[in-house]
Amino acid sequence: MSNGKRNKLKRRKNKNFFHFGEWGMTSLDYIFCSDAWINIAYGSVRSGKTIACNARWIEFVTKSDSDEFLISGKTSQSLKRNVIKPLIAMLNTDNIDYDYRQHDGELLIEDKTCYCMGFNDEKAVDVIAGMSVGGWYADEIARCPQSAVEMAISRCSDVGAKMFWNTNPDSPYHYIFTNYINNHELLEAGTVKTWKFLLDDNPNLPPEYVEELKRVNQKSEVFYKRNILGEWVIAEGAIYDMFDTKQNVFTWNYLKDEFPSEQKIHEINLCCDYGVSTVTTFGVMGIHRDIHQGNTYYLLEETYYDKEDIGVAQSDSERVDDIVMLQDKYHLNETSTIFLPHDAASLKTACQKDNRVKLKVKTYAPDTYEDIKKTQDLFNNNRFLIHQDCTNSISQAQTYSWDKKAQQRGEDRPLKINDHCPDMWRGGLYGPTNTTNTATPLGVIYF
Repeated sequence: MSNGKRNKLKRRKNKNFFHFGEWGMTSLDYIFCSDAWINIAYGSVRSGKTIACNARWIEFVTKSDSDEFLISGKTSQSLKRNVIKPLIAMLNTDNIDYDYRQHDGELLIEDKTCYCMGFNDEKAVDVIAGMSVGGWYADEIARCPQSAVEMAISRCSDVGAKMFWNTNPDSPYHYIFTNYINNHELLEAGTVKTWKFLLDDNPNLPPEYVEELKRVNQKSEVFYKRNILGEWVIAEGAIYDMFDTKQNVFTWNYLKDEFPSEQKIHEINLCCDYGVSTVTTFGVMGIHRDIHQGNTYYLLEETYYDKEDIGVAQSDSERVDDIVMLQDKYHLNETSTIFLPHDAASLKTACQKDNRVKLKVKTYAPDTYEDIKKTQDLFNNNRFLIHQDCTNSISQAQTYSWDKKAQQRGEDRPLKINDHCPDMWRGGLYGPTNTTNTATPLGVIYF
């Protein structure tokens, strides 16, 4: 590399550094022995999988004879958060030249180019179809469509190319498990090597944190087996089986100023599930912000119009009446938002045309599985609470269930039964763009 290019890369460095703690034995084994064509790190959360992959990736790229590589994640946002940021901190700490061109989706490590992209849907296939790369680092590989994964594998065609994947466990019928992790032919041939990471493999976690993590995951059997034991098990039965009416239901009346002072509501928005010939339900979602502990969400009130019970479908004008009623009852204005489903175009138009609606009107496009995981985590940590009068939400929190037939196809997919309230919550929980659940630390990043 020329001195001019090297200096240009150096000037782009930021001030984040990585604190290398103690390496666990599984991490060390992965770093030094991941010499197969496909190397897969899977297992429990916070077990050091990503950090081990990051360290191995830096070593691999800097020593490779290839010039171009691929880094992928579920989305470009999750990739930046989970991989790119700690990867840059490690490059800073090791004094390795780099240039992160976020707008172009490129990370230059010395004179090597890593193309960074999200594999959120089938469209990724078209983007990577013409590539030829010397290696591929895949974060959250089990969350990516099979077609994109198979295309990316075919792109690793340079001499000496290798792949480094990490993932949390999913269904035992998932294609990543059946086609690669549990494929005895590929394992015996040495084409695929796997490493199972557990919490005890990360010696840098405080013991009290490990115990708390185990405790909150004990509320759900499938959560515990996947997140703590690192097992690929079927998510059977109730989706929110960790929901506890003693912990996740509250009685305080917001309108009567009964909320505890430490749980002050900083923002209120409306959310909706829209059904032309079924159920339309609206929710009033209060948000208590805490940049250190994470936000807490309160479903203050719900409306529930079931066409089958009433016999007549609700019109959009009547739905707008419900919105205005809740808006005025909670004294909401243009600082609040109503988040409508992506398929409620006619209702969105009706809201925008009605002068009574003071709220901002936005559309929320759900990511069903990711939203479910985040809501499970909120229930687990008692950071999503439902008012006792929201009887439909309380009932459906306990009866919203997994589709067993979809499980046999390797998919975690909910049944379209008792799903109206869980669908309604999502806009209130994840619609606001600035409601990050946890603070992002700056400066030194710790292992």
